[in-house]
Amino acid sequence: MIETYSYRLQTLHWLDGVTLRLLLRPEGHRGLPIQAGQFFSLQLPSGITRSYSLACAPRGDGWLEAHIRLRAAGQASAWLRHEACPGQMLTISGPFGDCVWQAEQAAIDRVVMLATGTGIAPLKAMLEYAHAAGCRTPMHLYWGGAEDADLYLAEYFASLALRWPLLRFIPVLSNAPAEWTGRRGFVQDIAAADHPDLSRARVYACGAPRMVEQARALLTNHCHLPAERFHADAFVPAQTPVAIQGNLTVRWRRPQGDWLTVPAVEGDTLITALAAAGMRRAGCLRSLPCRHRFQLAEPAAATF
Repeated sequence: MIETYSYRLQTLHWLDGVTLRLLLRPEGHRGLPIQAGQFFSLQLPSGITRSYSLACAPRGDGWLEAHIRLRAAGQASAWLRHEACPGQMLTISGPFGDCVWQAEQAAIDRVVMLATGTGIAPLKAMLEYAHAAGCRTPMHLYWGGAEDADLYLAEYFASLALRWPLLRFIPVLSNAPAEWTGRRGFVQDIAAADHPDLSRARVYACGAPRMVEQARALLTNHCHLPAERFHADAFVPAQTPVAIQGNLTVRWRRPQGDWLTVPAVEGDTLITALAAAGMRRAGCLRSLPCRHRFQLAEPAAATF
């Protein structure tokens, strides 16, 4: 079964006009055993759950950091705007996700990271972990947004690159103003142009599903990146979860090709049903499209 942990909301403050930084402190335990690149589920007082990436290197004191982009119609966003305050007790479950920092290998000559929006959070965790571990592999971080204001940690990464010569930070804007002196376009296209031969590279991509899938196809098909070295986690807004209606079961197709059947409760989301069954890979539902296929059994059926 998925482990749950009690955490206290320690701090929340704005990183920009729409993005909040949360710090969560473990209460009476050592903390969630999470790796750089993984994420956790946060249960709000209303009972709804949302998943957020760890936005810092794993800490010895067990504290968790999350970056949350608030949305106009989001239930979690409404709670964060109007009700959340330091001192509240919350329930955390996890960890989830397989897009984690990989140990250095002699065969890898560079690491390329692609992010859009708050997809930067897990890459920030990986970079901080790699920096602290003394990583000697050159790193290239591409972070894309529509406007300059979307890159809410640009100064942080520019400063880190000055202190860490192996890191190169490349901000990219798709709707850049005339005075913008950085790169223009989309991160996957810029990275492909900069790295036409990725045969000895490793790539991490986190952010919008369209970017992740385009990056996967472009870099593996045209830049010689081995498919197994493309590590990805796509973000889908949680304000429109896939809900289960009626008396259903969830069928989960594993990479080996066989199906597992899980009972589902009316009103639950798919991630909730899988997590309740103890499937650690349930977090894959946060990132559509993914390599697993899901079906709702009778009376309704759908494939994700």
